[in-house]
Amino acid sequence: MLEYSYRRDDQEIFSGRKHQLSLMEEHLLSSKPVDVHISGLRRIGKTMLIKEFIKRHRDDGSTIHVYINLEEISETPEDFALKFIGWHLYWYYTKGDGIPVPYLHLPSLIFQIPDKELRDTLMPVTVELEKARPDRQRLLEECFSFSGSLARFAGKKIVVFLDEFQEIANLTNFDQMKNILKVFRSIKDRLDHVTYCVSGSIISEMDKITRNSASPLFNQFSHVPIKPYMREESGELINKFISPIDNRLVGLFHHYSAGYPFYLVQILRKTLLFLGRQEELSDMLIKRAFISEVLSPEGLIHSYCTYLYGVSLQRARGYGVLKSLLDTVATNDTSMTQSELARALKMSQGPIRINLKELQDIGLLFERERRYHYCDPVLRYWVAYVQNGVEVADFPQEKDLLSIIEELDRKYQQASEELGRLKEESIMNTMRQFSGQEIDGSVFGAVETIILPVFTKLEQYTSEDGKTEIDVLGVTRTGKWAVEVKWKGKAAGVKEIERFLQKASPLADTCWYVSKVGFTKEARQLALTQSILISSEKDMRLLADSLQNSVERKH
Repeated sequence: MLEYSYRRDDQEIFSGRKHQLSLMEEHLLSSKPVDVHISGLRRIGKTMLIKEFIKRHRDDGSTIHVYINLEEISETPEDFALKFIGWHLYWYYTKGDGIPVPYLHLPSLIFQIPDKELRDTLMPVTVELEKARPDRQRLLEECFSFSGSLARFAGKKIVVFLDEFQEIANLTNFDQMKNILKVFRSIKDRLDHVTYCVSGSIISEMDKITRNSASPLFNQFSHVPIKPYMREESGELINKFISPIDNRLVGLFHHYSAGYPFYLVQILRKTLLFLGRQEELSDMLIKRAFISEVLSPEGLIHSYCTYLYGVSLQRARGYGVLKSLLDTVATNDTSMTQSELARALKMSQGPIRINLKELQDIGLLFERERRYHYCDPVLRYWVAYVQNGVEVADFPQEKDLLSIIEELDRKYQQASEELGRLKEESIMNTMRQFSGQEIDGSVFGAVETIILPVFTKLEQYTSEDGKTEIDVLGVTRTGKWAVEVKWKGKAAGVKEIERFLQKASPLADTCWYVSKVGFTKEARQLALTQSILISSEKDMRLLADSLQNSVERKH
């Protein structure tokens, strides 16, 4: 099934993403479907998610699923128009099981269409392509309209998945071409029974297309963000490679991969190669597998980081300064402010500001609380070492890696602590969105529906004697919320809940404990009896989705 479109190996290891698949079904397959934008960094699993969705629904009977990677067809308007239509016909006739090549070229495409009505529909495009100077505007209008023609002919709904959608903007650079997004929008609005699902790896460019009020596609899509795996999802994937496995080692694999499915798979595969050399699975072996994959030229993660680093900087201007900024942020123990980077590079803040904005636009850095961080922690590790001349053998021995492993442990401990601080800020930002919404109490570990209050003040709290610290203290018109955030790889237990209750209950009416991994059974029971709200990382994502949906419903 889907042998030529979705590799069997990928089908077998697909894991997690249940919530995202459910959202896609709700938006794309309902009686009143909604266009969807799937957002996420490169290698986070967007394409695999789309193909898994197609696999699960391709035999539904009432819907035709069409997948097109625009990165592969956006070289010229002529090539784009022909292949855009060709992919539609490929998916209609083969459902992804045949070889696509004959559908992507003329005249072979014509011979793949047994239905005269569809051949006639294709005629205006083939005639235009035969001209010395084709009308490119008309070609694109015809190809975008073909989705509707195919839906009418088949008597079915069509869901068109457009991967790497930001590449469509390249077509505007050609003669005769107007704003391609405006052309797409004008055709899209006229089509019946056609729904679109777009995705793209360059988040800043996709945001300009889908969220910028100046874009013709502003507010046209329901957004489904794809984040790194949660620990449970990583565990599901890990058990497909190594089973049984100690839960602590699952945590290490998840930790070093940063929850990125691609990184996790490569570290697991390298671990299996080590195990095949008669080594035992251990903390040290996982660290060696990670270091080998990232720092050895033979590692696939190393190759990917080399590609990502090069391709990203090619899109930007000022290569030298950008490279220096990336290197400085990667090698510094903590995140840095704009002024700190300017001092480190002995440059004025104006050029630093411009180049930091460039690095944000190409998706390598993000800014929070005026400090700059890598979007991808594994890429940060690669830059810190490889761009400074440090590489290792494909199967390094432990004795050869002692200093690197010591530094790895130190940096990742610092990263974990910094991530905890970022999570406190993130949860504070989430609380700013509370405005009387009614939320399913399960995301707070409660039975009843929770009505979210409006906070008039949110801050970190430290008592005058310095003995009591509250991660977030929120003030409402009728009371206070105290929030504890623990972003570590261990479930919170009874002792942690009791300590939090002891320090928070004198200060607040509502106590809320947020733990990355979740809570032990006993801790959940204690929280329930003491009316303490509790949320895991998964719950926080569900809460964020609920808040986003409430905003979209208002619009």
